[in-house]
Parts: sequence; structure tokens; C-alpha cells
Amino acid sequence: MRKIIVVVIICLVSKLWGNKISGAFEALSVYDYFKAKQLFYKAHKKYPCESSYGLATIFYRSDNPFSNIDSAAKYIAVAKNQFKDTVTFLTYHINKQSINDLVQKISYKGFGTYGNTGSVNDLNHYLKHFYFSTDSLLSESYFRRDELRLNNVVSYHSSDSVRQFLLNHPESWIYSKAQTLFYDFQFTEKTPQKSKNQLQQFITQFSRNPHVPEAEMSLFNFTQQFHSADSLYNFIKIYSSNLTNEAAWKLLYSLSVKQYSKEELTGFLQKYPDYPYNQTLLKEISLTQNVLILVKNLNDKSGFIDSLGNWVIQPQFDDALPFNEGFASVCKNDSCFYINKEGLKISDHFFEEAESYKDGIAIAKKDSVCFLINRSGQIISKGYQDINESSHQLYVCKLNNVYGAINAKGEIIIPFSYTKLGNFKNKFAYYLSTQYGLVDIHNKALPALWDWISDVDSNSIAIVKKKNQFGLMDVDGQVILPTEYDYVTHCRDEIYLVVKNRLYGFYNVKEKCFVTSVDYDYNSSFEASYYTNGKSFKLIRDDEVALVDANGRYSINFGNYTNLFFAKDDIIRIQKNNKYGFVDRKLKAVTAVEFDKAKDFEDNCAVVAKGVNTSLIDRTGKSIYTIKNAEIINAGNGLYKVKQNNLSGLIGASGKQLLNLEFESIQPIHQRFYLCIKNNELYFFNPATKLLKKL
Repeated sequence: MRKIIVVVIICLVSKLWGNKISGAFEALSVYDYFKAKQLFYKAHKKYPCESSYGLATIFYRSDNPFSNIDSAAKYIAVAKNQFKDTVTFLTYHINKQSINDLVQKISYKGFGTYGNTGSVNDLNHYLKHFYFSTDSLLSESYFRRDELRLNNVVSYHSSDSVRQFLLNHPESWIYSKAQTLFYDFQFTEKTPQKSKNQLQQFITQFSRNPHVPEAEMSLFNFTQQFHSADSLYNFIKIYSSNLTNEAAWKLLYSLSVKQYSKEELTGFLQKYPDYPYNQTLLKEISLTQNVLILVKNLNDKSGFIDSLGNWVIQPQFDDALPFNEGFASVCKNDSCFYINKEGLKISDHFFEEAESYKDGIAIAKKDSVCFLINRSGQIISKGYQDINESSHQLYVCKLNNVYGAINAKGEIIIPFSYTKLGNFKNKFAYYLSTQYGLVDIHNKALPALWDWISDVDSNSIAIVKKKNQFGLMDVDGQVILPTEYDYVTHCRDEIYLVVKNRLYGFYNVKEKCFVTSVDYDYNSSFEASYYTNGKSFKLIRDDEVALVDANGRYSINFGNYTNLFFAKDDIIRIQKNNKYGFVDRKLKAVTAVEFDKAKDFEDNCAVVAKGVNTSLIDRTGKSIYTIKNAEIINAGNGLYKVKQNNLSGLIGASGKQLLNLEFESIQPIHQRFYLCIKNNELYFFNPATKLLKKL
């Protein structure tokens, strides 16, 4: 009987609780939130999943006074945990999908409440109470929270504050970002002025910092400014990595090697035995002894031959310059570059123009901009509109249509402020602002007072012009000769030719006096060398000529000759009327005055012509070689080219035939060799060995 009573009671209670949960959902369906909430609470113990789902729904919704997103989160978490896939749950339309849908709605509403406040506490609250949210929401919350934390410590602009963040939050979602900021702050703090010492200490003390390469490049650039081989070598040994090692070694090589001699290259290897390109340098040393001669073939292509007439670098270039300091500038297909004596390109650079190396530096033009480059092909100056060849280690440059000068380090020595600036000669250059003046290699300028001014010569004298009159001035600005002459030019040594009213004379700046009066007939068609050799002075008056020495003493007086020329090989060429002859210094005849044409003696021989005969004579006047209807032309090296009927040959100073009269052209190349053309074929000739070789 008791058992029956217990079963009945249980059934009644179950029915009663069942009626409560059913009533709660029924009340919820008609938006009776008060009743639904009360019934869900009462049924919660018996039906935790169903009632939690219902309560989460009430607290999620915004259309009732119980709306509370935290409570919604609390109860949806219970519903999610208590859910079992049973028929009972289906009765109230509770299933996995409906729970997940509500979970997602509550998650997003909670994120909207706590995720956008900019508060670390709010985000922590969300992460703690809305842990069931989607991965994307949780990730975003973690990211925002850690970013707020990081922004807070970053506001202190201190690597220590960021380090503390890294220590406290090793699993932070933005750990790598924080680490990057830490390294940024560390680099800034340790190298505030980017000085040499700061960069050196940073590289050695903080080798793991990713800014070390930047510090290394800055230190390399800083070291380059010293242009010191010792500083560069110290950088290479202590601070250089693969980032700068090659460039640093090449720069050290270029700073150390200027003249490209075997001794200089060998000395470099001895001083720097750890030079990583020593095999290349050893090859360069062996190549220094090779003589390569620039030759242009009959197709107008340039190449290089050796002293035996063998092509070492085949004719393939549209243009080329001779080898200088081991390199040659060559041009091909509108591009210029440098090659070594093996014909190999020395760098990756191509240029529009490329000049020869001088003292280890060359001038090159690229994209209409001129630069200085070193022996390693590295550009070592900024770009300019134009750069002139160096003089006194200065390069006159044009920038923004004004002129200045830089040194071999690319440093500005003469400010860019002049309308014109000449090349430096004997430590001075002329400049033009409103008028002309002089400036020295240390940028000390004399006032611009002149309408024109020449280069400074070896006497430290410049020719100046004012109101179309010429005079002389020294580099201290002192006027040596007033500007009252029609023309002034430097002849030789301390001697100047001056012209006034179509008459000329000579002035000695060393003695500060006239060697002769200004009384002689001037002919502007003759060069200054026609009038003096610096020791003797030709005086012309009324178609007669005289010769005086530096003291004004006559060695040849007027009335003897129509013209005379300065002694060569101690023999003087003279002219009487329209005939030429030769006398010695004592005016004793060497030949009769009988030649229609004559050249001065050179290497103890002279070329003369009489009638149809042209001869080569020796110092006694004896004919060494005579030919009819031909020319004899000094070809240098004690050799003479004989030209007849458009064909040429070559003879020695003894008159011996070296090349027959069968060549269309004979031209000297590279001091002692000759390039010849015969029957449209090219030949190389070495007079010393008598080698004639077809190229």
C-alpha cells in the first residue's frame, strides 16, 4: 500500500513539474516574461537544460525588464553543458542547433557590450564569462585586450616597459608585434645620435636585434666618410657581415690602390693577406706587365692587341679608350663600361659615357647624370650635370646650372655659386660671378674685377682683361703689367709676349722688366713659339729678322736673313728671300741656302725639298735619302714616313727602307709601333724587330 502511495506521489510531482516547465515555455511564447521567468526558476532543479535555455532567452532579449547579457551568458552556458538529445527536449524545440544559435547571438551581443569599450577589464570580463564564443570572437578579444595593454606600455616610449609586457604575457597574441616594438625602442635608445661609438656598441652588445644590419650599414656609411684604409679595415674585422663585407673590401682596395703598379698591388696583398679576392688580385698583378694596344679594324670596330700583334681582345666595340691603370672604357650598342686586360667587365654598371681612370677614380655618366666611380666600380659621389677631369685632386662640377668643385672623396670644397669655374691650374681657377676673379684650392677667392681672366700659369701669373685691354696679375691680386696692351700671351718659362699698336716685345715677370722694347712687327697668325723659345728672341722689322738673348744682346743682327728659326740639335734653320738653309750656332753654314722647303732638325736629321726632290739630310748637310715627287714626314721614334702617289713607306734615320712604298696608310700607335693598311688589310709593324704582321 505504501509503495503504491509513493508511486502515485511521484507521478503527481512529475506531472506537476512537467506542467511548470511547459507553462514556462507557454508563457514565454506569449511574451509573459514575469510568469515565464518565475516558472523557469522553479523548474530549474528538475529541468536544468530546458529552464536555462528559457532563462537565457529572456535575459538575451531586449523587450523585457529582465534583459541582462551577463545573465544570458550564465544560463546559456548551463543549457549548453546540460543538453542531451532526447525527445523531451524536442518537445520544447530545444536541440543542438537552437542552443548554438542562441549561443552565437549572446556571444555577439556580449562582444558588442564589452569588446568596444577600450577597457582591458571589460575584455577580460568577456573572455571569462563568454568563453563559449566562437574562435573568431575570442581571438579578436584577446587581440584587442593585448593591443590595449601594449599601447599602454608603448606610451612610455621605453624598451624596459615593452620588455615587462613580454615577460608578463609570453603567450600574447601580439607577442611578435611587441617584440618588434621592443627592438625598435632599443635601437632608438642605444643609438640616439647614430654616432660611430653608439653604432659600434649596439652591434657588439645587441647582436640579436634585427636593427643590427641597419646599424652596420650606418656604421659603414659613417666609416666611408673618413676615407681611411685603417678605419675600413677595422670595420671589416669587427663589425662587417655579409651585408657589407664585399663593398667594404672593394672600397678598401680602391682607397689603397691608386697607380695600379705591380709594386702597389703586391704591397696591398702583403698588408691585407686576408683579402677575400686575392686570386683575382694575383691575376691583376700578372696582367700589369701586359701591354695592350688599342686598334680599330677596317670595320671601325675597336679591340686590343699585344706587342706581338696578336688580338688579345677581339675588335667588337663601337668605341674604346686605351688602357689606363689596368682598365679600359669601351662602348657597345650605345652603352659604355669598363673591362680589364682579359676583356672582362669589371662591374655591373653600364654608362652613357665613361672616361679613363686617373689616380684610381673615373668620371662616368648615367641617365644624363655624372658621377665619380672608384676602381671597384662603386659610385662615390652624388650626381652632377657635368664633372671635369681632376686637377690638384679637385673636380670642377656643374649642379643646377652653377659651378663648384669636389674632392676625390665627393666632398664639396668650392661651393656651387659660380656662373663659370675653370679647371684648377697651379692651385688656382678662374671664376665668373658678375665679373671674373680667381679662387684657390682652399676656396680663398680674389675679388671679381676683370672682364676676362686666363688660367694661372707656372709663374703663378694670370693674364687679365679690362675694357678690351690686357695685362698681368699675380695670385695675390697684384697687377704686374697694367691693362694697356692689345694682347698678352705666355710664351715659355717667365717670358710673355705683349702687343700694342700691332707691335710686339717681350716681358720677364721674374725680373719684372722688358727683355725688349715693344717695337717689332707682329703677325697674329704665328704662335708664341714662333717668336721665342724662352732663351732667344726673334725680332722682326721691315721684313728683316734679328735674334737677341735674354740680356738683349744680338746674336744675329738685322740685315742677314729674311727669317730664322730657333736652334734644334744646335743647328739653326734660316731663310733668305724664298730659300732655306742651315747654320750652326756660330753662324757657320751647314748647308747652302738652296732649299725650297725645310723643316727643323730633329734627332740629328732634317727634311728638305729642292725642285722635285725631297731629301733627308744629316747634321753635315749630306743627303741620307732622296726621292722624287714625294713627301717625307717625321713619324716619330726616329722614323720617317715617305708618301708618294698616295702610297706610303717607312725609312729609318739612316735612310734604310723599313717598309716599302706600298701601304695606303701608316700611323704610329702606342709609342713605338705602327698600324698599316695595304690592299684593304690591316698590318701591325714593330720597327725594332722588323715584324710585319697581318691582323
